[in-house]
Amino acid sequence: MPLLYAVKHVVRSWKLFLALLVGIVLASSFFAGIDIKANITAKEALDQEIGQIYADFQISQYGANSTNLIALRDKILEVNGVLDAEIISRFYWWSITLIGENETTEYLSAMISSIDENSHVYDGWLNKPVDGIGENETYVLENSQLGSMAKIGDVIAINFSIYGMYGDVSFVALNLKVKGLATLNDEAYAIASDYSQGVGPIFNEHAVYSREIASTNDEEYALTAELQGGGNPETRLQKLQATSMMSNLMLVDWNKTLAKIHDSSNTSNLQTTVLVYLNREALISPWDIQTSINNVEGVKNNIQNKIATELGFHIEFQNNIEQTLRLFQLTSTIIRFTFTFVSVPIFFMAWYMGTTVSDVSFNLRRREIGLLSTKGFSRRQILSIFLTETLLIGFIGGLLGVLVGFLLNPLFTQFSTDAMFNLQVISPYTIIFTVAFGVIIALLSTYSSARKASQLPTVDALKEYAPTEATRAYRKKLTWIALILGTYKIGVFAAGINMTQVLAKIVFGGGNFIVLLLAGIWIFVDAILSYVGPLLFFWSFTKLFIQGSLEFQALTTRAAKFLGDLGALATKNVRRNPARSAATAFLIALILGYSFQVTGQLASEQDFGVRQTYAQIGADISVDMAYAGNASHTLETIMTNVSDYVKNATIEYSVSAIPPSGIGVSVKAVEPDSWLNSAYYEGGWFSGNDVATAFNLLKTRNNTIILERSLAKRYSLDVGGNISLGFGSMSEKNRVLEVVGFFGPEQDTEQFDPGYSTYWSLASDTLYEEVRNYTSSSSRILLKLNSGANGTQVAEIIRDIGEPNISYVQSFAEQWKQSQSDVIKMGSLDIQRLGIVFAILAASVGTALVSTVSMRERSREAAMMSVKGLSYKQLLTMFLTENVALVVFSLVLGAIVGIITLNGNISALDTMTTGLVRHRLVFPPDTVLMLTFCAGLILASTILPILIIVRNYVTNLERMVRLR
Repeated sequence: MPLLYAVKHVVRSWKLFLALLVGIVLASSFFAGIDIKANITAKEALDQEIGQIYADFQISQYGANSTNLIALRDKILEVNGVLDAEIISRFYWWSITLIGENETTEYLSAMISSIDENSHVYDGWLNKPVDGIGENETYVLENSQLGSMAKIGDVIAINFSIYGMYGDVSFVALNLKVKGLATLNDEAYAIASDYSQGVGPIFNEHAVYSREIASTNDEEYALTAELQGGGNPETRLQKLQATSMMSNLMLVDWNKTLAKIHDSSNTSNLQTTVLVYLNREALISPWDIQTSINNVEGVKNNIQNKIATELGFHIEFQNNIEQTLRLFQLTSTIIRFTFTFVSVPIFFMAWYMGTTVSDVSFNLRRREIGLLSTKGFSRRQILSIFLTETLLIGFIGGLLGVLVGFLLNPLFTQFSTDAMFNLQVISPYTIIFTVAFGVIIALLSTYSSARKASQLPTVDALKEYAPTEATRAYRKKLTWIALILGTYKIGVFAAGINMTQVLAKIVFGGGNFIVLLLAGIWIFVDAILSYVGPLLFFWSFTKLFIQGSLEFQALTTRAAKFLGDLGALATKNVRRNPARSAATAFLIALILGYSFQVTGQLASEQDFGVRQTYAQIGADISVDMAYAGNASHTLETIMTNVSDYVKNATIEYSVSAIPPSGIGVSVKAVEPDSWLNSAYYEGGWFSGNDVATAFNLLKTRNNTIILERSLAKRYSLDVGGNISLGFGSMSEKNRVLEVVGFFGPEQDTEQFDPGYSTYWSLASDTLYEEVRNYTSSSSRILLKLNSGANGTQVAEIIRDIGEPNISYVQSFAEQWKQSQSDVIKMGSLDIQRLGIVFAILAASVGTALVSTVSMRERSREAAMMSVKGLSYKQLLTMFLTENVALVVFSLVLGAIVGIITLNGNISALDTMTTGLVRHRLVFPPDTVLMLTFCAGLILASTILPILIIVRNYVTNLERMVRLR
């Protein structure tokens, strides 16, 4: 009976249920979209993880000869699911001889690595030896000491000493002809040297992990002894890296050259591995990780069984991919939890919008409830009818949400070609959970309203309007408590105080037990209020100021005074439905405040990330040099190649100095004018004097310094004071420098002094020229590019110059792109951005539906006013004054509290941030446009229904008059 009545009533009065249905569809589609985004993000994260695995399996058999290894490889290839397998051998030998055309060089060392003719290792080489490596031929790594000395056609002689089981010694000679030079790209180099996954088949621990350090200058080698002692450790490490030789890599063919070493040697220096590559597309599905694990395990078991039964070999098996898949199961769960957690505010707003719409909808059905009561329906039956309707609407809304979520998946997946309208992104679990979510949201939104409606006395239900229910005393007390807590947190945000940090100092500082206990409890309370404080403030403020008093009506009256009698009539009508008005104001203020918080936080994080990347690099492009003495020549060489792209350039020298305390500090010596025009810096990093004044004093006065702030505080120095710094071990190289400014963030001076300088000081390059021969130093070139220049392209041009003094090149464009490669982090940010859109849509739809339903309630009143002579313009003015005043007030309230909360969160975050770059409140054009669109959409959702419905009132009335 309830189901039949519910279905008939939903079909007959579909317009009445449209409000709730639209809200549920929006919430359900966002829920489905989250799951779709989680699936796609999980897939991208999995692709990223397994993409770093060079070989899926690694199989080793010690003491095997070439025949056994080939048999082992062939058996592996017979297993279903194996795409390919190859034999990799390598050994490090400390005595090789390079026989050139004119000279012979002995006592070199090298890593000899062998690969198959069709090896997958070839995929990582820029200069691919397409015609293969012949017998006793080798390719030498170009960026190495051996590569810089060897010429094509030279011979590299290697003599092996082979020790037998009984102490006998034999010798094997291997003469390799240099066929060419090879260059590894970054990805191949990482694969070759990465032992974290056990997949570095080419290099070993003798490799130096910076492929761009390839200097062989004799003068630089001579510096090594000097660098072993004294000076700044970081600078010393830089120079040692710059003067180190890269591993001398030689690539040979396994079958043609190194197989005979297997057959003639049992030396422990030889490491041999069979790399197994699986058919990942067939075995691994990002949508079903457990099945993928089972598939990989099945292939592993088949390989082990085939080798054991058919060859009888004992092998060591390393499964590189299975552990990654198992760990990813947890990662996938974390992704879903993270996405759901950041979406909780959206679901709360959807629920609250549903409750507001439900209250309005059930108020329109008062007559129906009264008629059902007079027909003998019990309150339980009426409630069952309402809940059945809700279940039906929730089920339909959930199904529509799945469909809308699927159709909108290009938005959730950033128009990924792999995911666009791909049915795999919506699993059966997505459909089931989304429908269940729709039903739950519907029940939670309507149960309280349905229960109150079913409890209405018959007489009251038949009335046109019911009196507003008086607020009970305990509810008012709760409202005041919520207002106090919310106002406290808003005040803390406005002051920019991190209360957790302040209270933690009390707790860990010791003292009275009661005080410590209360402080500990309040830390927990304050942490909760950081999330719910604005919500409590909005809810309590609208309850007390709009629903519980006449203050808002008085404010509206003053604002509408210029409208005369129409304004007075409109402001009286504001009190018609105070609970509904308070709920609408709360919803609008909360959503706009949340929009300010999220969009502002995202903009602040984006700004922080950009500035932090610039600060780390120092400019658009930085070029670290192996030897500081050749910096000017290196700059000339670089500018010859990239001058069309560069606006300004400068050299920055770093030297070590010793203040009276004896603790080493870093000083950057720069040419003031060019450094200011080339380097990245922020005015807030400098104090004492502004940046321009401080650098002008560096240029015009000798023996001046912009001193690191914590160092200045340690010696209580002000601008104009002097400090003695020693350069090198000779006391006569001390310099007394005048302080012309301070460098470093102010916040650091308020924290505990660690006893050493966190940052660096700045001096003129003339100081460097005076002390360069007495202390360790390093240098780098900073380049500021022309507007529109491609930083990645310029960096590649500099790397390809071949200048031996260039050790490392960094580009902001490259680093920023790399920082955006975290798919989980970026996916979470995308969900928050989309969440704002859905929240605003939900608020707009809710506001429009509440306005529509409210206007329908007053259709008779509007008709009577029209009969009494009110024109369409007068009716429109009156209704707009009632509704727009509430919406504008809510928007202003939400914007103010949102900005205060955002500023408080950023200020609290900065108290925990170390480093030069600090977060700041920014509103870039795209953020301002987004917020303006949000406010405009909500305002339009109030005005448009009124315009349409009032026009319908007047049109219908005129039609009736004409008919009569």
